[in-house]
Amino acid sequence: MRIDFIFSYWIFFWYLLYISGYVSLYNPKIAIICGLAENMLVLLAMIYFRTNWKLILLFITMMILLKIIPLYTLWNKPIRFNDIYYTIGLFCIYLVWAYINGKTPNDFMENTRRLIIDNKNTLPGMQILEEIIIS
Repeated sequence: MRIDFIFSYWIFFWYLLYISGYVSLYNPKIAIICGLAENMLVLLAMIYFRTNWKLILLFITMMILLKIIPLYTLWNKPIRFNDIYYTIGLFCIYLVWAYINGKTPNDFMENTRRLIIDNKNTLPGMQILEEIIIS
């Protein structure tokens, strides 16, 4: 799946813009927390369905890089209502982008199913990380 079809990368890009000062009005902390919660549910499903440990470790590594470290750096930043509104707005833009590109919720569910049940490395960050480790 392409990187632009995974909302976590949109959030991470927003985080990079925020910490670099390019986007200073809207804090991505609430988006990162929501993404981390979703990732924890996927991780629990991976453990429950006995997904390959290599994939679980890659998934945890990506969670640390994309969610936990950014959340740690934003921990003392307050969450304001504007941050929540911006998160919802960005998610709506993401959904429109996915729709324009022919992606449906079933595509994302299938991608997650292939990761958890079929032990397929379907996420771009995990694929890059796997290439780095194997090389």
